[in-house]
Amino acid sequence: MSRTILDDLYDYDLLHMTEIKDMDSSYKATLDRLVKAEAELKKAYPDNDEILDEYQSADIELHNLSNRNEFRKGFKVGAQLVLEMLKPIK
Repeated sequence: MSRTILDDLYDYDLLHMTEIKDMDSSYKATLDRLVKAEAELKKAYPDNDEILDEYQSADIELHNLSNRNEFRKGFKVGAQLVLEMLKPIK
């Protein structure tokens, strides 16, 4: 996949917009559930750390790819809305 300005914006924070100061309470609750489930899995299957690590790595990579694609689509939709707003009113 070739890089675009949207990739640079997403990866390198060109506009310094990716810093999140306040975490949504539902996000925090879901993150807490995930951490608890991970701890339970490690406790239940202590000999399978490598499998769990591989699963987590693949899951993170998939989420990163999905987030990038959603960011690009959203940015393009926003730009299309701006272009539509610039058209004369008939």
